[in-house]
Amino acid sequence: MDAIIRAKLKEIEQREQIRIIWAVETGSRAWGFSSPNSDYDVRFIYIRDPKEYLRLEEIRDSIDAQQDDLLDMEGWDLRRVLRLVYRSAPEVHEWFASPTIYRSTPEGLELQKILPQYFSVKKCARNYLHTASLDFRTYFRDDEVWQIKYFYLLRQMLLAKWLLEEGSMPPMLFEELVKRKLDEKWKDYILELLQKKRATSELGKAQRNKKLIDYIEQSIGSMDEAVSGLQDEEKKSWEMLNQYFYSVLKR
Repeated sequence: MDAIIRAKLKEIEQREQIRIIWAVETGSRAWGFSSPNSDYDVRFIYIRDPKEYLRLEEIRDSIDAQQDDLLDMEGWDLRRVLRLVYRSAPEVHEWFASPTIYRSTPEGLELQKILPQYFSVKKCARNYLHTASLDFRTYFRDDEVWQIKYFYLLRQMLLAKWLLEEGSMPPMLFEELVKRKLDEKWKDYILELLQKKRATSELGKAQRNKKLIDYIEQSIGSMDEAVSGLQDEEKKSWEMLNQYFYSVLKR
């Protein structure tokens, strides 16, 4: 599959007339809770011809290149990515921490070194908790819930917990987050469910675990308060990102 993905990236470059500077695996395969039949979620960063950025009309800043049910590919324009870096959007940090890299270039590695300069515990934690709260309201109100949703919800919660306690970007692997940050009472239950997920094609629905749901809801609430109490970081300058963008366009 690795060779197929790399070939698809080249096809996208030719078709869209772009240059891809970074491409990685995201989603369940990168997080360590994929099933044998899980799809591949590939995300890439690209740049266009420099003249395209001088147009008066807005240019498209993303490319949706989904191939089939097994391969989902999406790319973001470098300018869009740099604006997200400025805001300390955690998804960009995750792209550069993925264990599976399909395309690495000097430009991508240079951006990877810039990322820590714009890292914000408060912004990243707030983002993860917002997603966790949304997932909670969407998927955990019925008597029966999809068991896979526990992983997505817990991942967001544990990422925020790591940020608040460690002050650094969390590890990608869900199992490591569980072992290091989940309450001891729930570790065995979740790790057993994780092993089942890895071995089967799909986890079905089950009666909602009220005690686990209550624990997650309380944890999200307390962390929301903790994040709100964090001091705002000093406003960053755009200059480093601007200079990087200029230098990439000149190459």
